[in-house]
Amino acid sequence: MKGGSVSFETADVQSASRNGNTVGAIFDRHLLATALSVFAGYYLGCKIGFALTFKPHPVSVLWPPNSVLVAALLLTPPRSWWFVLLAALPAHLAAQLQSHVPPLMILCWFISNSCEALIGAGLMRYVVGGPVGFTTLRNVGLFCLCVVFLGPFLSSFLDGAFVVWNHWGQDGYWELIRIRLFSNALAALIIVPLIVTWATTGISALRTAQLSHYLEAGVLFFGLLLVGYVVLYKFRTGVDLALLFLPLPFLIWAAVRFGTLGASTAISIIGFLAIWSASHGHGPFSGETPEQNALSIQIFLIVLAIPLLFLATVIEERVTGQTELHESESRFRIVADAAPVLIWMAGTDKLCTFFNKPWLDFTGRSTEQELGNGWAEGVHPDDLKNCLDVYTSAFDARQPFVMQYRLRRNDGEYRWISDQGVPRYDEQGRFAGYIGSCLDVTELMTKDEALRKSEERMRLAAAAVNLGIWEWHLATNEIWATNARRAVLGWPSTGKVSFEDFISQVHPEDRSRIRQTINDALRDAKDYESEYRLVLPDGIVRWMSTRGSIQFDSAGKPSRLLGISIDITARKQAELDAQRDRAELSHLSRVALMGEMSASIAHELNQPLSGILSNAAAGQRFIDQGDVNLREIREVLGDIISDGRRASDVVRGIRGMVKKEQMARHSVDLNEVVMDALRMASPDALLHSCQLETSLDPSLPAIDGDPVQLQQVLLNLAINAFDAMRDTPASKRKVVIATQSNSDGTVRTSVRDYGVGISEDMQDRVFDPFFSTKTEGLGMGLAIVRSIVESHGGTITAENADGGGTRFEFVLPVNSTSST
Repeated sequence: MKGGSVSFETADVQSASRNGNTVGAIFDRHLLATALSVFAGYYLGCKIGFALTFKPHPVSVLWPPNSVLVAALLLTPPRSWWFVLLAALPAHLAAQLQSHVPPLMILCWFISNSCEALIGAGLMRYVVGGPVGFTTLRNVGLFCLCVVFLGPFLSSFLDGAFVVWNHWGQDGYWELIRIRLFSNALAALIIVPLIVTWATTGISALRTAQLSHYLEAGVLFFGLLLVGYVVLYKFRTGVDLALLFLPLPFLIWAAVRFGTLGASTAISIIGFLAIWSASHGHGPFSGETPEQNALSIQIFLIVLAIPLLFLATVIEERVTGQTELHESESRFRIVADAAPVLIWMAGTDKLCTFFNKPWLDFTGRSTEQELGNGWAEGVHPDDLKNCLDVYTSAFDARQPFVMQYRLRRNDGEYRWISDQGVPRYDEQGRFAGYIGSCLDVTELMTKDEALRKSEERMRLAAAAVNLGIWEWHLATNEIWATNARRAVLGWPSTGKVSFEDFISQVHPEDRSRIRQTINDALRDAKDYESEYRLVLPDGIVRWMSTRGSIQFDSAGKPSRLLGISIDITARKQAELDAQRDRAELSHLSRVALMGEMSASIAHELNQPLSGILSNAAAGQRFIDQGDVNLREIREVLGDIISDGRRASDVVRGIRGMVKKEQMARHSVDLNEVVMDALRMASPDALLHSCQLETSLDPSLPAIDGDPVQLQQVLLNLAINAFDAMRDTPASKRKVVIATQSNSDGTVRTSVRDYGVGISEDMQDRVFDPFFSTKTEGLGMGLAIVRSIVESHGGTITAENADGGGTRFEFVLPVNSTSST
């Protein structure tokens, strides 16, 4: 029965999945085996039931077919019950037709038998909620209620009605109900446990049982059969009722040693022996009328079977529980010993009852030494009191706890341990003690301490240099900043600070730029640097320099912005002061330069003024002669105007050189600047007997610059060139000024002389302030030249030229219009 019923569910699923319909499943060999088992069991049950019938009643003392059908339903899935009933129908017909029962009565009995089986098995499967087994008191109690009582009780009304309706037998309706109820209840109580236990556990028990168990079972079987034969066959009517319970020790033996399997087998032996003996006129249940004999046997067996079944279940449940507990504890010890943590367990008395192998390996002590409170001997003396206080208070409150303490390792070193304990409870919810796990966190504690010290050093360093550290969480729009930075900005020491809170304190002229800079950094996923002004709560404006770095989440998207900021107000103020100083120095240099060029200026102005006087005198003579030639007068006046403009240009240039205010930069033709500078330097060139030459690029693009400052650069370089050729023969004194357009969007201007050149040890210092090779020089000319060139975005260099002399070159960028 086991092979057919257990395989039936698997076979049904497999066949349905392969063939996709129920018809294909019918021909599965496992399903056919189940059908054959049900057919054979039902047919054999009918034959046994007929054999055990007390005439003239139509109901047997024990009617096995119904119980066979119930057991088959309990062992098969509900979706296959129709097939079980279908397999039982031909067995029912074959058995009943041999007994000369009318066909209609046969069909009615099969309907009532099926109803009993469906009611009992259906209720049992529904209440239990899964496979049925006689392993718990709950299942046995539900079995007695649903299968032994409700199924037979409810179906008896239908069965009695069928018998009366078909006029079969001589008993009345209520008598038929009583007879059928006791007959089917007794059959369910004896047959169903027998089939279910043997189908689920019996066959496997036979395969794994030891020889001693076979011997014990054999002795029990023959002893029970012998005692049962004597009591139930040899004893006559009127025997002392106490003697009827002589088989009881053997029944208890079967229940205690073999559980429900042994109990159901033993009670079935006693039951069949009692019924067979009485039906053949033997034994203590054969002296009354058939009705009374049948009822006595039924009551005797029911009273005997129910307590025995419960007793066997209690014993088996306890044995199974102890086995499962032992297996569970064994599994727990295996897992605990394999775990990479230290595990301990304590009972309800706070004393430790278990330590896993890693704990013992860590401490180097035995289990006996650690049990109870022995583990506390390894705790550092400075940590012991706090450790016990935390453990005791948590234990009394039944609350989880986490604590750190130092525990002595097997090499004598104390290691920091993080101990986490939780209360544990049994299946009934009763407190059973504590269980805990420990981790060696020495390295983590060391790292935490090092990190704390590092953070403290960083905080002190940041405070010393007025450095602020901040972090912006993009998802929450929350900014974290150091306390010092919060205090400076007037933010509360705690609480949320948003990006808008920060941007609102940025100077209005810098807000759009800073917001755009941050948005560009987030969009391009790049770090950024910026300088901006902050308006503090007291209205003071401070310059800040910030550097930010983008942090990404696991999806590669920006999640945080980390950065530092530093107050650069002092640096900015120093830059402004330096700029003013440079402007003042540049102005003084120009004034000094004009002082040195005063002779040249006088010579330059003398020429146009002399021309004006000469032309005016000539015009006066023409008028005095009375012979006025208008054409000649017009020419004289034109010369006067030209000389006047020439003088005006000289004065305008001198004024631009001398005045302190900076002129606005605009598009400048560098060739024109060179020519203007040449006109101003020409008188000085004559005084030094120097020749001025130019090599100008006619396609030179325009630059953005201040022409006055650029003239100053050229004049300084030209005057230095004149001074550098004092010892050069007059015939070789020459200064060449050249311009050239470069392919990289810049223009190059050079001033080359033919003097003695620059020694190697002075080439790196020629542009340093207050460095000069002239005894009467201040050493500021070339420093000013470099300052002006760099302020125009350019660079300047000095080198010794081939053929003697020095070449100064400066490169300036062209303006955007020219570059395009």
